[in-house]
Amino acid sequence: MRIVLNQKRKEYVIKEPVPNEPGTNASRANKYKFKKHVNDILDVGCLVLVTMTPELQKQREYMVAYEMIQNLEETLPQLLGML
Repeated sequence: MRIVLNQKRKEYVIKEPVPNEPGTNASRANKYKFKKHVNDILDVGCLVLVTMTPELQKQREYMVAYEMIQNLEETLPQLLGML
């Protein structure tokens, strides 16, 4: 998955939390950057979900990609114990 994200230049989405929305006085560049980040979050979130089992998908379907990865890293020891 990281290979695909790196090639598409979207790996930053799983490494950085969602930025705050720029204010109404923000520059056009800052507004565009935020909108691109939000769109990339949707793309990456779908990709992350499709790599999961249905049970894991249901538990994380309302998280953004960054939160999914953080949650999986936190719960990995517990998940491995279930094997």
